[in-house]
Amino acid sequence: MDSEPSSRLRFGHLLLPILFCLASASEAGAQPPRPQGWVVGLGFGRAAVSFDGDPRDGAGLVSMRIGRDLNRIVAPYLGMAYADIESRGLEAFDNVTFGHVDLGVRLRLDDARRRWVPYGDLALTFWPVNDVVRNGEPTATRFTSMPTFSVGGGLAVHLSESWALDVNLKAGRGAFRNVPAGNDPAGGTSRHASTVLDLDASSVRLGIGFSWWP
Repeated sequence: MDSEPSSRLRFGHLLLPILFCLASASEAGAQPPRPQGWVVGLGFGRAAVSFDGDPRDGAGLVSMRIGRDLNRIVAPYLGMAYADIESRGLEAFDNVTFGHVDLGVRLRLDDARRRWVPYGDLALTFWPVNDVVRNGEPTATRFTSMPTFSVGGGLAVHLSESWALDVNLKAGRGAFRNVPAGNDPAGGTSRHASTVLDLDASSVRLGIGFSWWP
């Protein structure tokens, strides 16, 4: 009964440092020079995943991004994020490590005069799933989604010449095909054919982190 208040409390713990960093950045001095070239991003946040339209299961998220700013507008990147999901709605699995692999591009609304730079984000995405637990036991099950797209946007707040605060939101819908749902033991193989599932899924990610131009 108290799951909703606890979820709000966790969201509040994430939102407070975001507001603090944004307020600090707004009070900083003149606009720093805008960096270009290679960029590395690291962040954390929350992910919410739903299988076959069941209620979303949320978990903490860790993410990393490596990209290159071609100019002040276009920035292609490779991104990875992982969340340990406790599946309440899907009977086939108890827990999974739900990954996100993005081959994407950021399109920034940047005129080199503003510290606050909004951007849009479009990515070709794969969802690798591993560390599957079923009926309380680790299994050898691993599977990956069909290629899908993730869309979103965010705000980069430039704190210095080499650092920026990054707040972003991204969502996507995709599908898994021929997912093995048997209880194969970890480190071994099953002697019988596993049940095979086709699953539709959706994912929403809220993240906060930093971008660094080395």
